[in-house]
Amino acid sequence: MQKTVNKVVSNHRINGSLSDYYFYSPLPYQDGKATDPFLLLHHHGPMTLPPENNGMPFGPHAHRGFETVTWILKGHVVHKDSHGYHSRIDEGGIQWMSAARGLIHNEYVEKSFKEEGGELELLQLWINLPAKLKMTPAKYTGVQQQDIPVINADNDKVQVAIAGGSWNGHKGAVSSLTGINAFLIHMQAEGRATINVAQGRNVLFYVLRGNVAVNGNTAGDRSLVLFDNDGDAIDITASSDAIILYCDGEPLNEPVAWHGPYVMNTQTEIMEAMRDERMGKFGFYID
Repeated sequence: MQKTVNKVVSNHRINGSLSDYYFYSPLPYQDGKATDPFLLLHHHGPMTLPPENNGMPFGPHAHRGFETVTWILKGHVVHKDSHGYHSRIDEGGIQWMSAARGLIHNEYVEKSFKEEGGELELLQLWINLPAKLKMTPAKYTGVQQQDIPVINADNDKVQVAIAGGSWNGHKGAVSSLTGINAFLIHMQAEGRATINVAQGRNVLFYVLRGNVAVNGNTAGDRSLVLFDNDGDAIDITASSDAIILYCDGEPLNEPVAWHGPYVMNTQTEIMEAMRDERMGKFGFYID
């Protein structure tokens, strides 16, 4: 039985703190229950930064209580944090970070990119952690494109890059703490795919670009597709070349206390996170 599409939501551009840098924000959506455990999704670009640009508008910052997954669609991103993880991931790769009990990290581009300019496009997803896992050790995994399994379907009209979890029995590059399935799907025009969703799991379905029919509903560029909690099948037909971010996960059904870079269950835990970061319990970021 097909899942019922509840709504298709278009997203609008948000200018960053730098004039050349912008992003779209499909999540958070006002009905957090529909997307639990997925908290935030930012689609950066696609953009072309000129020579002598200022790079990404982030400096070192703290996190606690959730995981982040970053897909590098164009360009590269360097990750460095207070626990000693440091890597550059290039186009087609992913960065999967579990902030958990806390770290300080920085995401940036190399000096040469600032000097010469170039294309940049990223997706960053925040995935909530249940209370029982929020204080587990922090961890970072960087995976280059060649190490992400890709499954071809529908006579090669569909390519599924499995960042996490599994697709039809094929395991992804990363096993998340909460069993998240996370795929980037490239479809050629007239390509078809069916995703079977385990009962009780919530779906994140975001069309980066292209036009697709999703269980009979049309979705285009930068559209978030929301589903009712029924059925178990999502049928997709592409009417043009398209790219889709698909994720599913078990809803946590827990209270959410969210303050900037901290996502916990109570306001007391937020205050504790702020205190612990000031006391150096997240480690120390050295540039």
